[in-house]
Amino acid sequence: MTYIILDLEWNQPISYQSSTYKKVGDKLIFEMIQIGAVKLAPDLSIADTISIPIAPTHYLRIHPRIRRMTGLDSETLAGAPAFREALEQFAAWCGEDYTLLTWGCDDVSVLYQNISFFGCEDIPLPPLCDIQRLFSDVHQLKDRAGLKAAMDMMEIVPDESMSFHNALNDAWYTALVFRTLPDPAAVLNYAQKPKQLIHPRKALKEKIPGEAFDSVREALKSDAAIHPVCPRCGRVLVMDGEYIKQSADRYIAVARCKNHGRLLLRLRFRIDDDGRKVMYRTTAPATASNVAYVHTKQLQMQKRMEAWLAEHGAPPDPDEELLNAESCSMPFD
Repeated sequence: MTYIILDLEWNQPISYQSSTYKKVGDKLIFEMIQIGAVKLAPDLSIADTISIPIAPTHYLRIHPRIRRMTGLDSETLAGAPAFREALEQFAAWCGEDYTLLTWGCDDVSVLYQNISFFGCEDIPLPPLCDIQRLFSDVHQLKDRAGLKAAMDMMEIVPDESMSFHNALNDAWYTALVFRTLPDPAAVLNYAQKPKQLIHPRKALKEKIPGEAFDSVREALKSDAAIHPVCPRCGRVLVMDGEYIKQSADRYIAVARCKNHGRLLLRLRFRIDDDGRKVMYRTTAPATASNVAYVHTKQLQMQKRMEAWLAEHGAPPDPDEELLNAESCSMPFD
């Protein structure tokens, strides 16, 4: 069996408000523009290479960030084959009895999204196995290492003539890292399944089903309220202060994810037929105005609470306020 190390480059919409994105939607978030691969000999030396540019058919204008990173532009790709032809060319080059290896889990999802979108399921490919996961496990890394970081760890010096973010160059560098592993064949245990790709901002939005509590105070102290997790990476969020009450049935707060920045948390309550307080939570990306609003309201709430306590001696009862509210919002209306 032959090891083939694959790397891809892809384009994305200039704007998610563009007519092209609105037409294709999440069926094609990233359009492939380059396939790069190296074929390894039995001794893991590099036996052959291939680089196939791909002409975009939907996102015709290359995103400025992609153009800057890859050096690929619309003019360079104008005469390149379309996706199906490029994939057929790549599969023919691979030959028979081979396995595909990648660095990380992104390539497999983008590849299969393009295969599905362009109707190329008739071109069979073997599973893609993740070298990055194997490398991280072998070196007992807490977080996955990027390709350049892995090269630094293994004292592999980049070639000045081979820039990163070129599909062939990155595949070549990945092969050099792969050869340092004590048991390279263990990579076959790291077969990947493609994940469904969605709009990056949609990926940070989440609605949780309602959860019933005996009181609003109990709900506000629950893990669902004070230990929410990031919808994208699953990390526990760090709260930026406590929830503030917008109305008897609505609360709001800001939390931070190490990987994905600040998120806006909204809680809404209703009373069920048994008198229990049902809490619903939504999580979404927080704008700068969201953050400023919440922090301002938190300061105002502290002053109002101090005045309330001075007059009444005890804080207001949120359950009584919810019960006596003129209307109780249904979740996510």
